Order: sequence, then structure tokens, then C-alpha cells
Amino acid sequence: CLCVPTAVRLLQMGFFPCALLGPTLAISLPLLSLVRQLFMHTPPNISAWSESHEAYLGGMGYKV
Repeated sequence: CLCVPTAVRLLQMGFFPCALLGPTLAISLPLLSLVRQLFMHTPPNISAWSESHEAYLGGMGYKV
């Protein structure tokens, strides 16, 4: 339906629009979730990367 803004339609499809009006780029919500997990484990080392992936995959129902 054209009565729903493009940004809302993108969100309904699982993407975050990078602009409210006429977005030309959108990022998947699962990818944003992964990035959030990475920033929660701030130190740039292998342990932080591993813990972030474990938390991300655990949130999706995977057992690591």
C-alpha cells in the first residue's frame, strides 16, 4: 500500500532505514543486533569478539 511510508515498510520487512524520507539505504535488524552486541563488549580483542558472537547467536536460539 502506498499509504504507508517507505521507512515503515522497511521496518516491517526487518530493515532499518537510514533516512525517514526516501531512504536509499537500509540495514538489516539482525546485523544491527550483532553490532550492538559487539559494542557492549567494547575491548577490541578475541575474547570480546567471541563473547559477542556467542551472545548474538544465543539470542537467536543457537547453543554455542
